[in-house]
Amino acid sequence: TMSQARGGAGAATRASPVTPIAPAVVASPSAIHRPAAAPSDTAATPKSTATLAPMLSADGEVNAAAEASLETHYVGSYFYLQGYNCWPEGASRPLHASERRLAGGEPGPRLSLPACRAACEMQPSCQGFIRGNQSDPGECWLRTDVALPKCARTPGRNAADYDFYMRSAGAGGDISDAEVHEFYMYRATAPGQFSAFPLGQVNSGSLAGVIWYLQNEIVTMYSQGPRCPRRFNISELHRFKVKARATAVLAAEGMNFGVRFAYDQGKCEGRCFNGNQCTGQADCAAQYEKYGFVVGCNKFSDNYPFPDMQTSAPQGVWYSLPLQGQCAGVPTGSRACTWSYETAGVVTLKELAAMSPGGENCCDGECSNFWQNVMDPGATSWRVQQAKKLFGKKYPEIPTDLADPPCDFNRWKSYPTDPWQRQDPWR
Repeated sequence: TMSQARGGAGAATRASPVTPIAPAVVASPSAIHRPAAAPSDTAATPKSTATLAPMLSADGEVNAAAEASLETHYVGSYFYLQGYNCWPEGASRPLHASERRLAGGEPGPRLSLPACRAACEMQPSCQGFIRGNQSDPGECWLRTDVALPKCARTPGRNAADYDFYMRSAGAGGDISDAEVHEFYMYRATAPGQFSAFPLGQVNSGSLAGVIWYLQNEIVTMYSQGPRCPRRFNISELHRFKVKARATAVLAAEGMNFGVRFAYDQGKCEGRCFNGNQCTGQADCAAQYEKYGFVVGCNKFSDNYPFPDMQTSAPQGVWYSLPLQGQCAGVPTGSRACTWSYETAGVVTLKELAAMSPGGENCCDGECSNFWQNVMDPGATSWRVQQAKKLFGKKYPEIPTDLADPPCDFNRWKSYPTDPWQRQDPWR
């Protein structure tokens, strides 16, 4: 079921998604993201690495007295991997001969998070750092030769003593000449949820993909009968006109879309397979670092990563939308400008149900035939067409339909080998 693999095209599976913010502002950010620069970065031109270099001793230790300056002139971007510890052998190496650099305990200093980031930024060979999260200032170890699949991951949502920050290439990158695709995406939400949590760090879908989600998880429970109240209080189906463009590196591999990751509460959980077995935040970080913050997709007909079986919506597609790739207007295809959107209307589940009144799917005193025969591809296709008609009736000034783009993600190109361990992030 979708609940077994999370990250469907509707509301957050456990709670409303949150807007990611920089770890410099919040101690436990809830999503992979590029932290914002320190406030002074926007007020003045940052000092160069060469200017900051005297703050480091020959073996890389930071002069504690220089910490405030390091914090002020932080430059760079990182993936925040909550609950990851890349200390185990094979996961990374210390940047210097001693493990006790940059606040590994006495005698080294304990650094604030911005200072730790800045210290890593000043050394080209630093690929990230492990940081104790029990205090601020906290422990901080600079690391190189990072192998993310070998990092220890705290199971479930249990509290972890350490997090890992992986250094990123940042938001730049060449402008792409890949094709711009303009199409509709859909997302099911509770009332008022979209205004509180706009698109980004979420999953969405084609109309067929979202109808399949609604009919199996929201208004019914597969073949076990109606759900009332509707799951997650979902009652609205939103439509968005999306423009998407692949980055140059993704297009060079013959793809317009990357892998579809599952987002939960604004947090990228990796690829989620049946039984809630997910590959984790580090999988997200590795793919976004390689390709940029691209839109991800999966065709139901591919049976990967989920749904992994034949469905009544074989044309269905689900998408993932990393907030860091969102920009305005026509996306350029740079690492941080791969998609944009505008709202294109909303219909309610009550309006859909009213298109075929009567029947056995009853909730809040109203019954409908609209959701009957959820396992029947013909009935599912009929529901998709009825939803299009309803959007067309409510919004005649907007095209009723736009052609779906080719969901051409190729798992064998993105994952020629697959070292990522799977575990349930909710336990």
